[in-house]
Amino acid sequence: MAQSRYYPEEVLIEKMERGEYGWLDYVNHFSPEWQDEYTRYCKENNLMIGNDSAAEFVHYKDGQLEAAMEAGDA
Repeated sequence: MAQSRYYPEEVLIEKMERGEYGWLDYVNHFSPEWQDEYTRYCKENNLMIGNDSAAEFVHYKDGQLEAAMEAGDA
């Protein structure tokens, strides 16, 4: 089985801006934790794994981070 390669957020954003990556690639190359959490997110919300649900997941994670920052937890 091939080892997934993970990149810093800045690199992932650059790859998306150049059209090399879509949202699913972004999630899969962000971290192993995100891969696991994304899979659970899709199962819990009856979503198909793909670019649309990956984009929704990234926005969900952004919301969590924002809430944590407002609460002083991040």
